[in-house]
Amino acid sequence: MHRKSILRLSFLLSVLFVSCTQEIDKPTAKEISPYLFGQNLWLTAGAEGRSGYIEQSLWPKVEASGAKIIRIGGNGYEHSLPGYDTLDTWVKSIKAIGAEPLFQVSRVESAKKAAELVKHFNKDTDMYIKYWCIGNEPYQLGKWTIDSISSYIKSHSTAMKLVDPKIKIFAPDAAAYYNDLYEALLISDRHSVAGRDSNGNWYIDGVTFHNYPNGKNYSRTDVINYSVSKMRGMILNLLEDVEASNKKYQRFGDDKLLWGLTEFNITYRNPDDHGIGGIAVPSFINGQFWADVYAMAMEYDAFCVTPWCIQESDRKSTYFGYIGGPPDFIPHSTYYHMQLMAENFSGEFVKMTTNNPFVKAFASKSSDVSTVMLMNQSMNEIVEFDLSKINKGTDGLNITSEIVLKTSHKGEIKPNSTIILVFDNSGALNKQILYDITMASENQEPQIIN
Repeated sequence: MHRKSILRLSFLLSVLFVSCTQEIDKPTAKEISPYLFGQNLWLTAGAEGRSGYIEQSLWPKVEASGAKIIRIGGNGYEHSLPGYDTLDTWVKSIKAIGAEPLFQVSRVESAKKAAELVKHFNKDTDMYIKYWCIGNEPYQLGKWTIDSISSYIKSHSTAMKLVDPKIKIFAPDAAAYYNDLYEALLISDRHSVAGRDSNGNWYIDGVTFHNYPNGKNYSRTDVINYSVSKMRGMILNLLEDVEASNKKYQRFGDDKLLWGLTEFNITYRNPDDHGIGGIAVPSFINGQFWADVYAMAMEYDAFCVTPWCIQESDRKSTYFGYIGGPPDFIPHSTYYHMQLMAENFSGEFVKMTTNNPFVKAFASKSSDVSTVMLMNQSMNEIVEFDLSKINKGTDGLNITSEIVLKTSHKGEIKPNSTIILVFDNSGALNKQILYDITMASENQEPQIIN
């Protein structure tokens, strides 16, 4: 039996054991990371000789979206990182909006250069950076061997933590989850970077990957089903490697490996139709796909999710930003779906399911409120719901929840729409927010409707 199959069977058996020894309504808590909602600092002015506008006027919009970690990374910065004056401005801007940088050091630069960057920010200035990552898409894009990837992660990490052993380092930021690469870097005796260096520091503190599930040709069904399943499969495969690595290197408690998704979007090459009703990055349904991804990240205890990207509008095929182009810089559905979750999801994530393939439900529960998000991805079906019947079965929309929530609201959700419902501890509805395709097409933001 393949190692993955054995691990997957072991994982399922462990889940079965836990479910048999816990009360059904009290599963293991999944605290939502304070750095879950993030972004990528792209496209900046002059990068790759292109026009960028983030520094000009977009930081207030980034702050309002709820981003708490901003990755300074990607292929452009891998090969052409600006000077300290520009980097200082970026880091100050990120911290000024209440976020933290996730700073990428280049795999094509020396370990000495990486250490100098840590020294600059963490020793020579008051702009301390805790979170760092090494390299960008070395395997598929860069065509580097596993041996060379392992080597530069070890050399760079050792040099960086010699300057400041308290920093947290993530790697390898591959273009997707590749079984042979991640197993080697996390488990193999020869290539693993999950152990300690000669100074007793962990080489890495977290594992990261990217995923753009589609090329130019894909369908609406691919957005709703295939893309979500592909992402989930990569996450589960990665977590099997992480679990095995934690056991092998006895990484427990605060030493456990973190994981993050440091680039994603619905596609790496947009279809020609950029309409709100289409399936490209600016479409309404891509915002719902982002919500799907964030929900998966919460379900599997991700440290951070940083989509690609803040603003990139100069090329149609790579129009990837969650904020539109000049002069108006209008936020897209992706922006508002991220904002809805960042503002309203807190405490612990609550997994939900429905019996309708076009209706998805997610929830969170904190000490003060419970939040439910419902998404209707159908193009024509109005769906009635009754949250007082969660886990009780119904002839209509049947919603199940892994824990009992006090909710007692019924209503309907129209096609191409997303609803947020926030309840107090007594089950009373505090707030209801609507965002739908009509509002998106009219450049409106989500609206409180009760």
